[in-house]
Amino acid sequence: MRHIWLAPTLFFAVLTCAGAQVQTGGQVSSPTEEQAVRAVLARFYEGWNAHDADKMVSAYAEDIDHINVFGEWQKGRATLRQELARLHAGPLHNSQKNYTIEKIRFLKPDVAVVQVSTQGTGGPNLGTYVLEKQKAGWLTVSFTNVAPHDPPWKISLSP
Repeated sequence: MRHIWLAPTLFFAVLTCAGAQVQTGGQVSSPTEEQAVRAVLARFYEGWNAHDADKMVSAYAEDIDHINVFGEWQKGRATLRQELARLHAGPLHNSQKNYTIEKIRFLKPDVAVVQVSTQGTGGPNLGTYVLEKQKAGWLTVSFTNVAPHDPPWKISLSP
């Protein structure tokens, strides 16, 4: 009789965890949250391929920190929007990117780190997005982008 509470407790625990997945580090996320994060990134790349700066920055928080492949640091959505509009009206007007989400890791239920690889007209890139679940939904609060290449110590020098 002392253990009669065990069955309802286990049942509640199973219901609570149904549909959740454990991430590295023991963090739990739901497939719904992962899909929401994926949708934010899809919106950004749809905007990129359409050269739509407003759509691109809709994936970013107002206080975004965005470091591009050249090490230029754009602070804030308005500043970034202006730069993206300028670039896509000029040197990137034909740019297209295909992206692959390599890894999503939920550090907390409302913070996700996402590694993305892209292949585009400018070559390959690797990006790290940090997203936070805010009142408006998931938004990117920090982004850093690199163009992979061999480091100097791996390049063979001719004898």
